Amino acid sequence: MVEKEKRERLKRYLALKMENENRLDKLARLKSNAELPPMRGGDESQHTAPSGDKLPRSVEEYTAYEEKIAPLIRANQREMEIIEKAIAAVRDPMEREVLRLRYLDADFTKLLYWKDVARAIYKKDDKNSVDAVIRLHTRALSSVRFEKKT
Repeated sequence: MVEKEKRERLKRYLALKMENENRLDKLARLKSNAELPPMRGGDESQHTAPSGDKLPRSVEEYTAYEEKIAPLIRANQREMEIIEKAIAAVRDPMEREVLRLRYLDADFTKLLYWKDVARAIYKKDDKNSVDAVIRLHTRALSSVRFEKKT
């Protein structure tokens, strides 16, 4: 696998994590509705008592969505574990730290900027530090080995 393909696979981690979190958040909302769906009275005020039709429909919706997303969540988790193991297997701790900061610890789909990685590792973000981080990253990519998907 060439470095570009490795980099693209590592970048997927954040998107997979975001997808799982968003799907699980929706599932939690559906579960909450299934347990006690909100009702509107004639005066448009909210009541907490479930109606006869809404509760079974909410439970059905929750169950169907849970069954639908379960394989996707598992597949995403497997791929995330493969990526985590590939990074953990990099021998050099500095290279491993660059990969962890850049690909695993960033916020959702936005990778950590090189300046931020340099600041986390060297406590400064000048050109020399950023260049050093990029060199570490290049060496780290050549060290990354992904296990086969199962």
